[in-house]
This record gives sequence, structure tokens and C-alpha cells, in this order.
Amino acid sequence: MPDAPNAQPFRPVSFLLGWVFPGLGHIAAGNVRRGLYAMAGVLLLFVTGIAVGGLDCVDRNEDRLWFIGQAGSGPIAFAASYANDGLLKSGSAAPMVEMPSSQRGGKVTVSAFKSIAHANDFGTLLVFLAGLMNICVMLDAGVREPSSDAPVSGRRVGERKAGAA
Repeated sequence: MPDAPNAQPFRPVSFLLGWVFPGLGHIAAGNVRRGLYAMAGVLLLFVTGIAVGGLDCVDRNEDRLWFIGQAGSGPIAFAASYANDGLLKSGSAAPMVEMPSSQRGGKVTVSAFKSIAHANDFGTLLVFLAGLMNICVMLDAGVREPSSDAPVSGRRVGERKAGAA
């Protein structure tokens, strides 16, 4: 099958830079405005998820399937998971509280700062959506023409040529 005449080559460096930090792939390719908008959108979703659900809504051990999508946000998802392990699960941020006996039979303790119920669910979902959104942004950075944000000279939609009736 022949290539489309306007097909753009895939740029893996822009794609990977977009994973390192949301929007960075666009910025490195010269699409600064688009990169800043993408950065603001992904980081706003990510930070809102952490604010709503607490730090423990990003957990690579207990919520492995959710974390796969959250990891699309880049290293910030791994940093949040490591902070969860180091601060909440270790008990250094808040005292550990014993939970009522479970069916497993063992003693279960959790951090006093552990979020529960719907707040944790919403936070997990928001961070997951941030990861999925960043994957879309990364794909766009990989195929978008460099410096395509620049203003285009010429006619705008709705303007008529001089002398046209």
C-alpha cells in the first residue's frame, strides 16, 4: 500500500520526551503553545486526582491494573507511588492504625492518612485519565510536524480575496 502524500514520519524522540514530562515532546519540537496546553491539562488531572484521592490512589503494588494506565503520565506516577510506599505504607507520615479483622485472619495495619471509599476511587480514576490523556499527547507529539503551531500567513476562513465580489 503506498504512503499517503501528507503522511508525517514518526518521531520517537518527541514521543519519549512527552513521557518524561507531559508536553515536553511538543515543546522540544517547537510547538510550545500546544505543549504548554497539554502539560497544563495532564498535570491538572494528575494533581486533582492526588488532591481528591490522596497519595495512596497511585499504588503500583495494590492497584497494579490502574497503575498501568497511570504510568502513562510518566515518571511523576512512579514518584507518587514511591512516595506512597515510603510515607504512607511505612508509617513515617502518620501512625499506623489496626484494621478490623479480615477474612485473611492476619493483623492488618494501614496509615491513618489512607483514603477510602469514593474519594480514593475518584482520585485513582483522575490519575488514570491523566495517564491516558498523556499517551494521546505523546502520540500526537510523535507524528505532528515540528513548529506547526506557528501562525500561517494567508487567508483566514471567511475572508475574501481583495477584489472578489
